[in-house]
Amino acid sequence: MKHILIALIMTCASCMLNVTTLHAQFEEDLPQITTQDTLKASIRTVWKGIKRSFYELGTFSDPSTRDPKMDEKTGLYRGFIRSDFRVFAGGSDTTYKVLERYGRLPVIRGGTWMAGRVKYEFKVRELAEDLTQVTLVCGISGFEEGVTNEAHFWNSNGILDKEIMDLLKKLILDPETENFKENRMN
Repeated sequence: MKHILIALIMTCASCMLNVTTLHAQFEEDLPQITTQDTLKASIRTVWKGIKRSFYELGTFSDPSTRDPKMDEKTGLYRGFIRSDFRVFAGGSDTTYKVLERYGRLPVIRGGTWMAGRVKYEFKVRELAEDLTQVTLVCGISGFEEGVTNEAHFWNSNGILDKEIMDLLKKLILDPETENFKENRMN
């Protein structure tokens, strides 16, 4: 009886050693979408417009963001600004449908999606005094609770990208954008 118990314990221990983490499976990943546009506005106005866009959509710029710096060779400014995560879906009963609209989710058999979020990343480059090039990449992620209990990341299909670019174009024309000050305390 003692030998059977020891064999059973050793078998269970070896089973424990072979446990692997479940990872999401991707079906034909969407390529990363990069949206680029040239806006007829100063880099200062575009920068403030981006921060105001973040605010209008319910997020802020990442705290590590710094104001644009001048390129010594060209004398023109350039910068990089990213948002904090913007949560746009929550709750197990609706999250999957919302996430599905904005990109191709990882396949997790029996998974329960609890939240969806986006992070906007802008590269801003001054071309002339009132001409600014803007490049945007959106990263989407969601938290799956039922199987992996982890956040998973995937590429946007372009809908959220278009939404914020349209908002930015509208806000750079609004005179109030020049007076916008980001206040993370609100």
